[in-house]
Amino acid sequence: MSSNWDFLHRWYMPFVWLTLTSLVAVPTAIYFELGMQTRTGAELGLPYGEHWVLRDDFLAAIVVYLLNVGCGVWLFDGDGSTRWAAGWALAAGIARIALPIALVTMSDVTLANGQHYIDWQTTRVIIWCGDFQMFAFGVMLWAAFARFVGNTGGAPAHAYAEAH
Repeated sequence: MSSNWDFLHRWYMPFVWLTLTSLVAVPTAIYFELGMQTRTGAELGLPYGEHWVLRDDFLAAIVVYLLNVGCGVWLFDGDGSTRWAAGWALAAGIARIALPIALVTMSDVTLANGQHYIDWQTTRVIIWCGDFQMFAFGVMLWAAFARFVGNTGGAPAHAYAEAH
């Protein structure tokens, strides 16, 4: 007997989760980033720049990216193709979080008081383009995985379907 929730056990659901959470997380993060307080380089004692923000403020703005790792739930599904899809989607979700963190950590400036600032005027363009590229990568990964899944056509996981 089939239930209304069988669609949750299809191989593409981790990619659906990654795509939908990206559609929510990226605009939400940008909204929070637009509210960050900026300082000029002169205020901070830096030789250049008009838009410096605290690195920690940026990191707080992207906490919403943690929604992307929710696709890891499908690692516990009974079907092998769904678990593989979850693994790849989870790797993409982790990369979405790790790449901006690495970028701002490598490019921050530490002041004498121990606070870390990033040049937001330069960094935001790179981060926002990276967000778009990661979204596109997730969709391409979904399409590539669909090619390798082959003839299953999104059928529910066999182990789950047999158990119910």
